Amino acid sequence: MVALSAWDWAAFGLLALAILVLGGSARLARSNVLDYVTAGRSLTLPAFVATLVVTWYGGILGIGESVSYFGIGTWLLLGLPYYVFGVAYSLLLARRVRAADEVSIPERFRTVFGPRSGLVAATLVVLLGVPAAHALMLGVLLRSLSGWPIEASILVAAVVASACFVRSGLVADVRAALVAFPLMFAGFIAIVATCLVRFPPTEALHSILQGPRGAWDGGQGPLTVVTFFLLGAWTLVDPGFHQRAASAASKDVARRGVLVAVACWAFFDLLSITAGLYAVALVQPAPDDPLLLFPLLAGRALPPGLKGLFFAGVVGTVLNALVAYALVSGSAIGRDVIAPRWPSADPLRSSRWGVVIAVLLAVALAMAVQSVVALWYSWAGCIVGALLTPFLQAYLWPRSSRSDGWVAASAAVGFLVGFGWMSFGMATGNPQLLVTLPTGEQTGLGTLIPSWAVTTTLLLAGRRRLPSGATL
Repeated sequence: MVALSAWDWAAFGLLALAILVLGGSARLARSNVLDYVTAGRSLTLPAFVATLVVTWYGGILGIGESVSYFGIGTWLLLGLPYYVFGVAYSLLLARRVRAADEVSIPERFRTVFGPRSGLVAATLVVLLGVPAAHALMLGVLLRSLSGWPIEASILVAAVVASACFVRSGLVADVRAALVAFPLMFAGFIAIVATCLVRFPPTEALHSILQGPRGAWDGGQGPLTVVTFFLLGAWTLVDPGFHQRAASAASKDVARRGVLVAVACWAFFDLLSITAGLYAVALVQPAPDDPLLLFPLLAGRALPPGLKGLFFAGVVGTVLNALVAYALVSGSAIGRDVIAPRWPSADPLRSSRWGVVIAVLLAVALAMAVQSVVALWYSWAGCIVGALLTPFLQAYLWPRSSRSDGWVAASAAVGFLVGFGWMSFGMATGNPQLLVTLPTGEQTGLGTLIPSWAVTTTLLLAGRRRLPSGATL
C-alpha cells in the first residue's frame, strides 16, 4: 500500500471527483446511437487531441512493467513504432476514415466485403477493444491505496468507473479527458523533476543500466524488436483510434490531430520511461507485481500534495481509456453484432448493454492474465495480425475487394492460428513465446507475425482462385 497524507487525499479526491462528475453529468444532444458512439462527429482539435492521447496512453502502468523488463529499450519497443505508424495513419488513413460514411471498422467491412466479414470484424473488434489491461491497472491502483485483494479491486474499480460513463458514451469520455489530459502530464512532470533533483541520474540509474536493461534493444534480440515494431501497426486498426478519427469535426482535424497526438506521446514517453527507470532503481526490494512500480515510486519520491496529484493523473488516464475501449467493444456488440441481425432492437440500448458486457469480459480477462505486457504482446497481437491486411484493403484499395466469405475465413483462421500459438506458449510454460534461432539464440516471436502471415497468405490465395464478385 501507498500511504497518502490528508493533503494527498484532498487533491486526489477533488481531481478524481471532477473527472467523474464531468463524465457522469454529460448528456447526449440527440438520443441516438451515432451521438452515443461519435459525439455527433463534431470533435474540435483540442477535444480530439485530449481524448486520443489519454485513450492511447491508458496503459500507463504497463510502461513501468515494460521498463522493468526492457530498460531503455522500452522506447524502441513500445515508443518509436507507434510514432511511425501514427504518422502513417495521419498521412494515409485519417482523412479517409473521417470522409467515410461508416463510423466503425466492422461497418466498413460490411460495406466493402459483405455481412460475414463484418461479423468476423465485429467479433475481433470486441476482443481487441475489451479493456482488460485498463481494468487490471485500475485494480492495481485501488489495491495500492486500499490493500484490498486484486480480484476485488479489479471488479470494484471497473464497475464504478464505467457506471459513470455508460449513459452518454463518447461525449462523457471527451469531457473527462479534458481534465485527465493535463493531469497526466502534470503528475509525471512532478515525479520526474523531483527525482532528477533528489537523485542525480548518474548515481541513481548507473547500476540498473548495466546489462540488458541498458542495451538499445532491452536485451531482446532482432526478431523480438521486429515483432514489437510490427505490433505498432495496432495503431492502424485500433478501434478506439478509428472511432476518434471518425468523430472529428472535419478531415483536417483528424489528420492534424493525429500528428499533434504523436508529438504528445513522444514527450510523455520521455517522462514515463525516465520515471520507470527511477522506479526500478529506487523501489527496493522490487515488488512482486511490476505494475506497482509507479505507485510505489510516487510513495517514496513525492512530497505530500503532489502524491495526490500524481495518483489523480494516473487514475484519470486509465479510467478514461477503460471507458473508451468499453464503449468501442459495447458499440460493436450493439451496432455491429445485434442490430444487423435483429432490426427491431434499439441500437442505442443494445450498445449500452454491450458496454456492460465488455466491462464484465474485461474484468474476467484481467483476472486471468495479470500482466499488461502479456495482454499487449500476445492477446492483441493475434487480433491485430488478423485485421491488418483486410483493414488496409478496405480503406486503401476497396475496389480490389475479395469475396465476403473468403475475407471472413482468412481473418478468422489468422486469429485462430495466433490464438493457438499463444495458448501453446502458456500451456508449455513459454508465455513469452520464445523461439530458438539457427544461431542458438532465443528470441520472442509473438502472435502478430503468425496471425498476419496466415491471413495475408489466404487473402492472396483467394485472389488467385476466386473471380471478382464470386462468393465462397
